[in-house]
Amino acid sequence: MATDNDFCFYTISNAPYFPGLVALINSLILAGHTQPIRVGDCGLTPAQRDVLRTCRQVELFPLDPGKIKNPGQYKAFAHIANASGIAVIIDSDMIVTGSLNPLVAQARRGGICAFANPIDDRWYAQWKDIFALQHPPRRQTYICSGFVAFSTDVWPNLLERWWRACEAIHSHPTYQEGSEWDSPTAQSDQDALNAILMSEYEVDAISLAPVEKQVYRWDFRFLETRDRHTLDCRFQGQAPLILHAALTSKPWEERGASNDTYFVFMRRLLLGPDVAIKVPPRMLASVIAPGIWPWVRRQSCFLKNMGIMEFCLSYLPPATCIRSRYVKDRLREIYLRVRGKYAHPPSATRLLPEIQASDQV
Repeated sequence: MATDNDFCFYTISNAPYFPGLVALINSLILAGHTQPIRVGDCGLTPAQRDVLRTCRQVELFPLDPGKIKNPGQYKAFAHIANASGIAVIIDSDMIVTGSLNPLVAQARRGGICAFANPIDDRWYAQWKDIFALQHPPRRQTYICSGFVAFSTDVWPNLLERWWRACEAIHSHPTYQEGSEWDSPTAQSDQDALNAILMSEYEVDAISLAPVEKQVYRWDFRFLETRDRHTLDCRFQGQAPLILHAALTSKPWEERGASNDTYFVFMRRLLLGPDVAIKVPPRMLASVIAPGIWPWVRRQSCFLKNMGIMEFCLSYLPPATCIRSRYVKDRLREIYLRVRGKYAHPPSATRLLPEIQASDQV
């Protein structure tokens, strides 16, 4: 019989992603997850490995960073890690704000549980040749590979097929290495997974997770932080389960730091006294570390990255801040509409016939 411990988490990280990885692991444990967390080590430093080994739930699995351009192309490493039961594949730029058991339950019922991607109509006929698909890919909802959960008993060949498809594009640049967004392999492992699902699996194999349970980075500013200690937050009145810091630069980098809910929760998960993995402050970038001078540096980064208006709004009470942002965005829409209307007044040449006609009246 299936139990709450019949699954395992799998995530990928390298040295630059270490802060995000620790925040993810600590958030999973804070949410009550006691399952193993297997980390595909794609270039962590010895010091970082030592810190991770202080948590008995964490298992490091070495991967060769020299074979790939983007660590995400190892996303399906659960295949070579002898996965069994439910495999839960999750990105190391995510923070979990509550138990993921409801999503795992979808996988336990036999579905391949994943979220629809924000751009959910991505599709390329070239995928058939690139990934050696059995059939031409059909058009269906394009999913995000940041969170995928499924039973290896129900879908025994999916991990291996995904792994082989990723191998086919190890040398292909992704958008992170400068590839065009409309390249058929710009989304790396995500393109590989979707191509397989669109060709070799039935449409109803996918069990879409509730869209409101994941909040992407571009919506972080509309999150309401209720309790940083418990990671309680709201988005449009709903309690999400995952905050996904997609795209670059990352929030733990100076160029990506922003005074939003994800950043507040990330610092709590890296510096809190009750977290499972404690990171020495010397291993944290100045934008994250405690102390007066790091605080000054943070404010400077916030101001630079957010702009003065957004920076000021971020220090209002959460509810007031969110309402103010909606008002600001609405006023901006009106401004742009008006500016567009009057930005290109009719030229004198086009007005001439009208003037001449009016002179003849």
